Amino acid sequence: MKNVTALLIVLAMVSVGTFATVTVDYMVNTSTIQGCTDSTHQIQICGSEVGPEGVDHWYNFFLTWGDDSPLATNIGGDYWKLSIEYPDSMIGWRMAYKIRYKSLDDDGFTWENYPPGNRMYVLPASDTTLAVAYPDNEYNPPYTPSDSVDIFVRVNMVAYEDNFDLLSIVGHYPMCDPAWSPGSIPLTQEGTSDYWSTTIRIPQGVIDTVDQIDPLGGHPGTLMYRFAIGNDWSNTENLNGKYWDGNENRIIVLHQGLKDTTLAWKYWNDIPPAGFTTEDTTDITFYTDMTKAIANKGFEIGDTLLVRLGYFNSSTSVLTDTLVRQSGTQNYFVTVNDVPVIFGEPLYYQYYLVKRGVEQREVYFNFDYTGDVASEAERRAYVPTSATETIQDIVDSKVDARRAPIFRNNELLSQDVTLTIECDLRPAIYQLLAGSTLEGLQGTQSITPAMIQENPDTVFALGLYINGPLSNNAEGTWASWGGTLAADTNRVMYDDGTHGDAVAGDTIYTLIYHLSPDSGHTVGQEFKFGIGGSDNESGYGLNHIENIDDTNPTFTLHTQWGSINPNFYNAWNYDTQSPVLTAIDDDNVVIRNYKLNQNYPNPFNPTTQISFEMPERSIVRLEVYNILGQKVRTLVSNELHAGLHTCEWNGLNDAGQRLSAGVYVYQLKAGDFTQTKKMLLLK
Repeated sequence: MKNVTALLIVLAMVSVGTFATVTVDYMVNTSTIQGCTDSTHQIQICGSEVGPEGVDHWYNFFLTWGDDSPLATNIGGDYWKLSIEYPDSMIGWRMAYKIRYKSLDDDGFTWENYPPGNRMYVLPASDTTLAVAYPDNEYNPPYTPSDSVDIFVRVNMVAYEDNFDLLSIVGHYPMCDPAWSPGSIPLTQEGTSDYWSTTIRIPQGVIDTVDQIDPLGGHPGTLMYRFAIGNDWSNTENLNGKYWDGNENRIIVLHQGLKDTTLAWKYWNDIPPAGFTTEDTTDITFYTDMTKAIANKGFEIGDTLLVRLGYFNSSTSVLTDTLVRQSGTQNYFVTVNDVPVIFGEPLYYQYYLVKRGVEQREVYFNFDYTGDVASEAERRAYVPTSATETIQDIVDSKVDARRAPIFRNNELLSQDVTLTIECDLRPAIYQLLAGSTLEGLQGTQSITPAMIQENPDTVFALGLYINGPLSNNAEGTWASWGGTLAADTNRVMYDDGTHGDAVAGDTIYTLIYHLSPDSGHTVGQEFKFGIGGSDNESGYGLNHIENIDDTNPTFTLHTQWGSINPNFYNAWNYDTQSPVLTAIDDDNVVIRNYKLNQNYPNPFNPTTQISFEMPERSIVRLEVYNILGQKVRTLVSNELHAGLHTCEWNGLNDAGQRLSAGVYVYQLKAGDFTQTKKMLLLK
């Protein structure tokens, strides 16, 4: 029925030589995206034509949710526009859209984290310009709106080796700051990064009459500037002749109609940091087990599996190779020879799926990451130390850094599916009992240990809700967190023996949806949970992504609260789905020394747990050796945060082969610390 209706709409649009249209201008301001300029980024508007109130079509005639959706055009400064002509037959329809952006150096777009979900509006009867949208709904550009044209400038000081306290901008233009006075207009360091920034404010009157002004000998509209260290002229940039013959300054060319803008950032004196240099190389064998990805409908035998390595300047370039399937198995491997690395430093890499000519990145988040660059946490990391390395991403785990890759399936369901969603809420309960607070990031409902002590039924009284594209029968939108979500009967979950709930009061909440390919429902779905309707499961951008098994007309999706942030929920083991009785509350327990603990159980078969403690962030290697001193398995090779860490060994070597019974030695290296212990593998 959906395809027939879509065809009728298309026919109605083209049945006459001309047809009435309504033009919608989508407006985006990218000043809040760090480093985004018209020459370095692309802005894309994605979305759907949902339908009249009460009717959910989710057509994709003009906008889509993929790479084929149209790009916006930069119209000056930080402003971008996309104009779409809709047929007047769609007047009154609900329209959904979101913003994506990417650097020209990135291999994929980044979705904005717009808190309510999709941006929505109703198509009016006349041409309209939508309100300016700031990606992520951040209405805090780096400049303050005023009656001037604000030019945001940034400089990267990574190549400047000496210490300094004051960095400023100097320059000249009639009636404008900055003045020729080092130190008078200081730049501010952006956190602890190498970036410093400030704003030049040009009076609107100057912009309006810029064609009438002829400053500095025949160069109308040219603003000169450069960066200076200290409050005198002894240490300023000198770019003589690079931008202007016979002049050492940088320039900005002004023109009438110029809007608030962000300049592409510069290196001090245009000197970039030294490129990647090393004398270390290694041959790396990547092993993956695709059993889980196949089972959850994200991968098929015959799909192409790629590995890319060298992100974030961790090698000379980003290398790509294709993994090969081991005959008769669901294991894939490839050896990449002579990879330039720096021993002891992380190598960042990622797996990619190519299905029917479309490339897709794996669903992965490094829960052990402790750095400040968000995009690094989305890549896998491994610390090489020798000329031959084996990376085994085969662990059947939801949290282990070496877990097997999985992929979201974006294809339509093959049939109608009655979906039962179950959420085990016990991780929230145990984390509260361990002394943690569940912060309400959106909505007002935070939950504290004191609330649980006063009323143990607090969580149950508040109730559990599902939000995101899967919610409300997979309509594709996010409800507003807080009271709106808490009042939504289509997003509330049940633990009272109704609505598919198997056992009343067992803290496993349930909800049933009916999905159909005719409604545009796909196998892969995204969602998030909230207690009391607030966004208190985890931080921004950490959402559940799961595939629906559409082999049968019914499917139960088993989920656990907080599995998207297992390091916070350290009172719960997501692999065993049980509480961790020895969970450490990092706020209350201080680890003062490195320590490698005895494995448990010991002796063991088939698996054992090895835990270790670290007082500070360190690069860690945990390895297993046989009695001859030969390394048989690398369990950890990564940079980890301070605290208690636990990993599991399943008795397999780096090639995935079962080892014989006997005594094995496991060794922890963290910083300058080394400790070794023995364990016994039984038959």
